[in-house]
Amino acid sequence: MKKIALATVAALAAFAAQPAFAQAAGTVDITGSVAAKCTAVTPISGTITLGELAKSTGTVDSGFGSNTGGLSRQFTIRCNGANPQLSVNAKALTNAAVTTASLGYTNQVNYTATLTAVGAKGGTATVTDLTSSQGATTGLLGDRLASASNNVTLAISNGQTSDSTAILEAGSYAGSVDVIISPAA
Repeated sequence: MKKIALATVAALAAFAAQPAFAQAAGTVDITGSVAAKCTAVTPISGTITLGELAKSTGTVDSGFGSNTGGLSRQFTIRCNGANPQLSVNAKALTNAAVTTASLGYTNQVNYTATLTAVGAKGGTATVTDLTSSQGATTGLLGDRLASASNNVTLAISNGQTSDSTAILEAGSYAGSVDVIISPAA
């Protein structure tokens, strides 16, 4: 029995003489990213109905006085980056049924499209495009886009023809405005 007891004591002594396991520690880094993006909460779409484009003289009504529903539309856009780019490209109202207008007449009405965005600091930025110019007009907001409803407005104004005395050809006229709001490059 003494032998077993001595062997047990010797084994316990040997075990106690070994160092205890040390604690292991370290750090795990966690990373992620958010890409700059702009999203239309309310779709950039709809219709602006100008109604009768001509005054009683047959020339263009520059104020679009017969419009129904107003000359502007509002949209809610969310951008998570600073200084988004605003782009507007207005395309003339054209009577596609008339391929060549008669002398003294026209089948095209030009106008001005104005895009206004509200900044987070309360200011606004405006980008204006004339249908008589080629391509889009772009500009930077100069601020973050306000986090509010209806923070972008598109308005139509200033109807005109290339010859102010031209009579509008009878028929239906159609045009459009392309709007792009994107993170700054």
